[in-house]
Amino acid sequence: MTDRVMAIIGLLMLFAFLIVVPLLVPHIDLMIVIGACAILATYDVWRHLAGKKS
Repeated sequence: MTDRVMAIIGLLMLFAFLIVVPLLVPHIDLMIVIGACAILATYDVWRHLAGKKS
């Protein structure tokens, strides 16, 4: 249970960090890279949490 909470907190902190970059430097190519990073991180956390049966 603790690993799930920590994974979600870590993902939310990553999103908080990533949202600052497009707000301060609004370039479309940078926003695409940030979006791809957020999607890959979300997928990784989802796979990690879906694989555990505790």
